Amino acid sequence: MSARGNSASVVQMLSGVDSVRAADAYRLAVQERRDQWPYVHIYPPPNSQDVNVIGSVATQAQAAAAVAVVTYKVNAGKRFYLQAVILGANVAIVPGDALFTVDRNSPVGIADSQFMPEHGLVNIGVQLGSMTFGPWRLNRAREFAPLDVVRIKAVNVNLVAGVPNHFVCGLFGYEVPTLDVKSNQ
Repeated sequence: MSARGNSASVVQMLSGVDSVRAADAYRLAVQERRDQWPYVHIYPPPNSQDVNVIGSVATQAQAAAAVAVVTYKVNAGKRFYLQAVILGANVAIVPGDALFTVDRNSPVGIADSQFMPEHGLVNIGVQLGSMTFGPWRLNRAREFAPLDVVRIKAVNVNLVAGVPNHFVCGLFGYEVPTLDVKSNQ
């Protein structure tokens, strides 16, 4: 049974000249949109540029404030689509030994209620992705506006502090111009 109860949906059947007109209208509608890129959150459009930012920082003392492992500022006039991340360290992380957060516009050490953590990427207590096996792919790309500052922060809960232990993190995606102007020359 449908959500509308017992009502049947009406399907209009066209024949003859009407079917030709409808098919032609459909063809024109598809033709007009053929150069648009409807899958920007899945596939990079032709005018995109890759963004691969990897950072490393020595693990801080246990229970110390979060450190920024990666900081990336989106270029002016571009939108950044984050497709994958690496949240980890050069040592094995037992679940809960470290916490990772991806956020936007939140400087380290400043309490700011206007920052925005990325949903699903807050206080991650396990390693996601690796330099050996590749980054952790997000189900849907996260979109960032021009001049947004994207950070991956890490907190050492129970790892040995200092060199040679390092947090190793990365942001992977692409930038697309917010306004793509083409020259007529």
